[in-house]
Parts: sequence; structure tokens; C-alpha cells
Amino acid sequence: MSRQQPAQSGIAENTGSSGTAHGAPTDQAVGAGLLIGLGALTLAAVLIGLLLPYWGSPPAPRANDTPPVEAFNGRAFSPTRAESSQIEGTAQVIRTMLGNEAVFSITTRVPLQQYPFIRLDLTGGASLRYFLFWRTAEQPEQQFFAPLAGAGRGVSWHAFPDPALWNGTATTVAIGAFGNPAGAPITLRSLGFHGDSRRARFASAWTLWHAGGSWPASGINRYMGTPLQAGAVFPVAWIGLWAFLGTSMAVLWVLWRRVGRRTAITAALLTIFLPWLLLDRLWQAQLQRQVTLTDAAFGDRTQAEKHAAEADADLQDYATRIRGMLATPDARVVLLHASEGHNHDRLRLQFHLLPANVYNYGSRLLAPGEMRRGDYVLTLGALPGFQYSPREQLLSDGRHVYRARRIDAHPLGNLYLISGYAGTASTP
Repeated sequence: MSRQQPAQSGIAENTGSSGTAHGAPTDQAVGAGLLIGLGALTLAAVLIGLLLPYWGSPPAPRANDTPPVEAFNGRAFSPTRAESSQIEGTAQVIRTMLGNEAVFSITTRVPLQQYPFIRLDLTGGASLRYFLFWRTAEQPEQQFFAPLAGAGRGVSWHAFPDPALWNGTATTVAIGAFGNPAGAPITLRSLGFHGDSRRARFASAWTLWHAGGSWPASGINRYMGTPLQAGAVFPVAWIGLWAFLGTSMAVLWVLWRRVGRRTAITAALLTIFLPWLLLDRLWQAQLQRQVTLTDAAFGDRTQAEKHAAEADADLQDYATRIRGMLATPDARVVLLHASEGHNHDRLRLQFHLLPANVYNYGSRLLAPGEMRRGDYVLTLGALPGFQYSPREQLLSDGRHVYRARRIDAHPLGNLYLISGYAGTASTP
């Protein structure tokens, strides 16, 4: 028995060392795949970085490789539209907006074409909209402006590639914030004008990728990308290009070096899923931004205050007013608007008029037979060519004339009750 014990012990030791030796090649294969994938993505990112300066507008001319910079700290600005403000260190702070706006301005002389990018360090309310305003020595009576997508959350970069808009010598520059005055104070720390450079293009693209934009209902399930503007670098396209180049480089390396299957699979998965994770991170940031905006607009408010804060509160109130004047809840309403096809106001008003039977298209009265006695005509906004005679109770669009009684006049529109067709409009 004693002679068998060393043999059994040796078998156990051999078994354990065999298992360790079996796992080591697998770990090495996965590690090699990770290195290949990271290397391929790094090379692809470098290649894209080399291509990025040639995207959009051509680089601005400069005398040397150092882009020009002209910067101003916040305290150099004057709070021209503010209820209360103060200076904190090198920052200018507007604590209370004047109504629904706050404006910082500065007098300067900046040759705009030399500085196609600006760097803004500004924090303020999440629901505010920010704009840059400027006047030039060449056109002193003309005020130019442009939205600053992504501003208000610290440092942001913004591109101005349109030479038709961004030219001349700026004599006055202002930063405006507009929206609900509730929320944190607006703090301007600095504004810098920067020349064209790879860093500026990267930074402005990254700001746009986090800027967000419109928020349709389907946006919760997909990444909306970046606001439309000239020279915009769209994240889905560029991240997709990054993944494609990285995967292609990894595949070429695998074929050239004839690496094992586990190494090839690991490298391929990394080059696909790492860019996808970056895109997912941008999508998560979009969701978080919408949560922040929703909380700023509706958080800690009564039901009446929440209603007043809704973007179409005026249309909701107007629809409630109109529904109270209809003979029956499902009355037929012909909704007319000057827009070609559909637009936001007419579609939202149609929704809020439910359960009324709304015919919502066009800007003209319907032909005889398509509109009958008892129908309502709701004109939303001004309509060119429309005339109404209160004394004769005739409604005309320049083609057809209907006998109608105006039963409501409102700043948003007018409501008429049709009683019959009166003929075609007479030609003067």
C-alpha cells in the first residue's frame, strides 16, 4: 500500500499540470486577439483622424502650423440683459434672467474668417437655448446670430464653416440664453476664438454628438445623431467607418499571420463591439439629457404649471375652446393652414380636437359637394386670399364663396359655421 501512494500522488500532480497547460494556450489566444483588435482600432482611429480635417469646409488659411487664438474671460463681458448679476473671480454670473432672456456682450475687433471655431465655457439651466450674436464693422446695422448646440454644460466647441455668414471684423459679440428662467444661474467663464486645427474639429464634432436635438417618440429606441448643420460630422457614419476599418485591418492581420480561430474571433468581436459600446454610450447620454430637460420643465410643479410648461399649451387651450363651440363632439371640421402639407401646429391641433372629425389638409375651401351645411371651417393663422364679410356672412378664399357665420375669433384662428354654397368668387 505504501508503494502505491507515491504513484497516486504523481498521477494527481500530472493531472493538475496538464489542466494548467491546457488553459494557457486559450488565454494566450484570447490575449493575442485583444491586442490585434485594439491595435486595429487604434490604427483605424489614427486614419480617421487624418481624414477628419478634410471633411466639410476646407481648412482656413494660416501662416504657420499654430492656429491663432483670441480669448476673453467672463468678467470682460457685460450682462446687458439681466435682472441681477455679479462677478465671481474671472467669471460673469447672471443670477436672475430678465424675463425669459439673459445676454452677455463684449465690444471687440475679431477677424472672423481667421477663427472658424469658438470654445465656450458656460454653465446654465438645462432647458435653456443658447445663441451667439455678432455685428461686423462691414455691416454695422445687421445683427447675425447662430445657435450654439450643446452649450450650457461646461466647455463646448462650435464650428462656423459658412464664409457667407462668418466673415468680416466682429465689433460686438454677445451670448444669449433664452427659455424658462427657473434653474441654476448662468455662469460665463470664457469665450475663445480659435483657428482651424485637428483638435478644434474633433472637439466641435464631439460637442455636436452630445448636443441632442428634436425628440420624436421613436427616439427612445434609436440614437438621433447630431443636429443638422453645415459641415456636421455624423456619429453613426463615422463610428461605423471606424468599426469597418478596424475589422478590415484585423482580418487582414489574421489572414497574413494565420493565427488561430480563437484569436481571430476575439479580434473580430472587439473591433465590432467596442465601437458599438461608444455609440451606445452616446445614446445613453441622449436619454439622460432628455430626463434632465423633462425634470427642468416639469419637476416639482402643479398640474396647472406642468400644462403651462408644455410646448403646445396654447394649442391645447385653443382646442378646448373650439370643442366647446361644436354642436356635437364628432362634428366635421375643415382645418385650413397656410403651410404646404402638414406642419406641427396643424397636426397638434387636429390631435387635440379629437373626437371631432377633422379634415386637415390644404389652405383652400373645399369644392361644392365636398363641404355641406353644418360643417365647420377652422382657419389656423392668417390665410392669403381669405375674406369674410360679417354683414353679408360670406366667406371667400378667392375661388369659392360660402355662406358662413363666424362663431369665434381668436389670435390663433377663426371658426366658421357653413350654411351653404354661394357660388364662385367674382373677378374684380
